[in-house]
Amino acid sequence: MKKAFEVLAVCLLLASGAAALEITGTTPAAVKGLENGDFNLSGIVVKDIGYKTGGVIMPVTENNGKTYVDVKLLSKDLYAKLETCFRFGCAKPAAKIPAPVLKLEGLRPLRSKTRVANAEMSFDGELTVVLGVMASLKEPGTFWLAFPDSVELKSKSLKAEVEKIVKAAWAKNKK
Repeated sequence: MKKAFEVLAVCLLLASGAAALEITGTTPAAVKGLENGDFNLSGIVVKDIGYKTGGVIMPVTENNGKTYVDVKLLSKDLYAKLETCFRFGCAKPAAKIPAPVLKLEGLRPLRSKTRVANAEMSFDGELTVVLGVMASLKEPGTFWLAFPDSVELKSKSLKAEVEKIVKAAWAKNKK
């Protein structure tokens, strides 16, 4: 019985390591030698990722003289993949890319009447995106998500799943 649990634990560890964001496309098509580009990471398009002085630079949002970091790299592996694309070109992605594993990392209420909270969503534990939970001015009591200008979710099902997770957490938080 103990041996069965050990085998199960090893299988779970291997399976959990298999989930990773993959670079499935870039704009322009070849970013080798360029200073910036848009990257499709398993259906999540992150625009204007830069490469300067030997480092990957994630996009930021500027508003009213303040700078906000809405997209963060959490994994050295993803950083290395992006750096390799800028330095040597991107490798071909696998034929079948699984949907990223979503996890709500945090939900922080704000004092604004329109942007009522910031939600930090992680994708495969490698990338986090800060989303705005917005109160509808036209329909009181309803909420929608504001994505940073530098992020676009290509898959409608992925976007719907992100919205479902954040809205459920916000509804639970308000009680």
